[in-house]
Amino acid sequence: MDRIDVLGDKSERLELFSKELLAETNDTELQEIVKKAAAELNSPIALVSLVLDQVQFFKAHIGLPPVLASSRGTHRDVSFCQFVVRDGETFEVTDAANDPRIPQHVVKEYNIQAYLGIPIKVNETVMGSLCVLDTKKRSFSKEERSSLEKLAKLVNIRLKAITKNRRQTQLDLTEATLKPALSELSNALNTIQGFISKSMLAETSIKTFLNHANHLFSDHSQYSEAIRLSLEAAIKANQLNEELFLEIEFAANDSADCVNALEQIVLNIDSTPLSEIIVAAQDLSRNATKLTGGFALPDFKSDPMIYTKGNLVIAVITNCLLLISSELGKKDSTCGINLECNEHTEFVKLVFSANDLGKSESKRVADNLQELIGSERPALQVDSNSETISLQFKTRNTNT
Repeated sequence: MDRIDVLGDKSERLELFSKELLAETNDTELQEIVKKAAAELNSPIALVSLVLDQVQFFKAHIGLPPVLASSRGTHRDVSFCQFVVRDGETFEVTDAANDPRIPQHVVKEYNIQAYLGIPIKVNETVMGSLCVLDTKKRSFSKEERSSLEKLAKLVNIRLKAITKNRRQTQLDLTEATLKPALSELSNALNTIQGFISKSMLAETSIKTFLNHANHLFSDHSQYSEAIRLSLEAAIKANQLNEELFLEIEFAANDSADCVNALEQIVLNIDSTPLSEIIVAAQDLSRNATKLTGGFALPDFKSDPMIYTKGNLVIAVITNCLLLISSELGKKDSTCGINLECNEHTEFVKLVFSANDLGKSESKRVADNLQELIGSERPALQVDSNSETISLQFKTRNTNT
C-alpha cells in the first residue's frame, strides 16, 4: 500500500503530541470511554488512537491482542486510523479482507474484519480516532455511529483537559522554580547594595583624610617629593575607586529592577497597574533604549488597571521598545523614544514615537508586534498610524 501523508500541519500536531498528550500514559477516564464504546457497539476491541508521523499510539484500549497491548502502538502505515486523520471524518470498513484500502497482512495476522472510527480533536486539530474493531464482517447502524460520536466528544473534552492541565503544571513548575531563584537573586543584590553603601561611606572617609593630608604636605616643603607624589597617586586611585563603586551601584540597581520586572512576569497577574507594567518594560529594555537616546516614563493622569495578563503586556511593551530601538539603531539615531498615554473610560492607548522613526519603520514594528500577540486578543490591539505605534489595552480605572 502506498504511504499516505496524514499529518497535514506537522509542526502543530507534533507540538501537541510532544508537549502534552504523550506525557500521559494511563488515563482512567479514557479507559472507561473505550470500555463503554466496546459495550455499546458490541465490539471486542475499542481504542483511543493518536496518529503521529510514523506511528499510531494507543492512548486507551480494550480487547487488543497481547502483543499490541504491550507495545501500545503500531507503525502508522498499518493503521486504520490514519484514514480518519487524513480525511478528518468518520471512516468505516465492513469487509476488511476485500477492501483494497486496508493492509491485508494486518487483517490476516490479527483477524480484523470491520472498523468504525470517529475523529478526535485537540484545538480543532484531528489527532486520531475513537474506534471499534471487530473480528467478523459487519456494518454499523446509524444509532451505533451516533453513540460512538457522542463518546468521541467525551474523548475531545478529556484530551483538552489533559493538554490544559499539562500546560498549567508546566507553568506551576516554572513559577515554583523561578520564584525562589528570583528571591535568592534579590537577596544577593540587596547584600551587594548594602556592601556598596558601606564601601562608599569608607571611601568618603578615605577621601577626606587624603584631602587633609595633601593640604598639610603642600604647605610644608620639608616633606619629601616622594611622599607628595604618593599622596597624589592615592588621591587618583581613590577617585577611580569611587567611580567604580558608582558603576557597580548602577549595575546592581538595574539588576534589581530587572528582578522586579521578572517577578511581574512570573506572577502573571490578570490585572496590573499600568505604571508597574511600563516600569517593568523600561527596566527590561534599558540596555537597548539607552543606546538610542533613552526612554522616559510618561506622566499618568491616574494609574489605570490593565485587564490583560501582566506578563503578556510587559512582553508586548518591552518588545515594542526593543523594536523601535532597533529601527533607530539602524539610523545611528539617539533621539530617544517618547510615550504618550491617552486614557479613556474602558481602555488606554499608549502611543510610541521617535523623531527619527518613519512611517515604514513604524509599520514594521507594528507588524512584528501583531505577529507576536496573534489576532485573538480582544483586550489588546496594535496599530501603526503615520509615524507612531499605538498599543490599546482594556482597562478599568483604579478609582472605580
